[in-house]
Amino acid sequence: MEAIIESLGIIEGNQEKETEGKDENLVKELKDGSQMMVANLYPPCPEPDLTLGMPPHSDYGFLTLLLQDEVEGLQIQFQQKWVTVQPISMAFVINVGDHLEIYSNGKYKSVLHRVVVNAVKSRTSVASLHSLPFNHTVRPSPKLIDEANPKLYADTDFNSFIAYISSKEPKRKDFLDSRKLTSP
Repeated sequence: MEAIIESLGIIEGNQEKETEGKDENLVKELKDGSQMMVANLYPPCPEPDLTLGMPPHSDYGFLTLLLQDEVEGLQIQFQQKWVTVQPISMAFVINVGDHLEIYSNGKYKSVLHRVVVNAVKSRTSVASLHSLPFNHTVRPSPKLIDEANPKLYADTDFNSFIAYISSKEPKRKDFLDSRKLTSP
């Protein structure tokens, strides 16, 4: 996250960590934030074209670290097409989540992804989802908003997310879309 914040120009590399603003405290808040581990087992499916292991969605938080076995299944949407992410042994896949897209005011994009099943092999993955504490409000960094770059997303929190998914069947990036103020 420090590298991401630096890439956004919010803090400079090797800068003394002062407590002058919330952006510099984001890394600390993430350390004290929420983490959820999810283990997935996708058994072989004799008719894989009739089902999905996981429907298209983006992750709610800041970052997701995914460890997958050698069986293909994870796909991301790129230029309106589904692209299979080739598994690399003992490597993590890092997914940008909705919170990072909001915080970066759209400079980083959350990843629309899904999982397809395999006809002959089972697939196992472990995801570690990282975000701010549940009582924290996520908003675009004020350092990324000016006249040329207006605020693109409404502030949000975990209660807004729970209310949204309780009222609708979550699909694709619907929650993130519900937070957009203007089109980029």
